[in-house]
Amino acid sequence: MAESSAIWKLHLVYRLSHIQDRLDEDVLGKVRTIEGVTSVGIVASHNASTRLAFSTRYAHAVVASVAAKKCLQEAVDEHNAKWWWWQRKVTFVDEPAVRKVA
Repeated sequence: MAESSAIWKLHLVYRLSHIQDRLDEDVLGKVRTIEGVTSVGIVASHNASTRLAFSTRYAHAVVASVAAKKCLQEAVDEHNAKWWWWQRKVTFVDEPAVRKVA
C-alpha cells in the first residue's frame, strides 16, 4: 500500500517547430489542474525541447500522464486557432511516431 502513495516525478517533453509566446505557461496551467498533481514546473533543456516536470502519487501516474499529454494537445490546438499564420507549423507527435522516423 505504501507504493501507491509514493510520489512520482513525471516529465512531459515536447519539441515544436515554433513555440508561441505563453504556450509553455498555458500547458503548465492546464497540467496544474489535473487531479492528483502535486507540483508542476518547466525544466530547462539543452536540445530545444521543453520539459514539463510534474509530481503525482504512483496510484495516479497513468491517468496523470494521459491527461498531461491531452493538456499539451489542447494548448497547441488553442494556439493554432488564435494565430492563423502559425497553423500547420506546429504538430503534436507522440514518441512511437518519432521512433518510426528515426
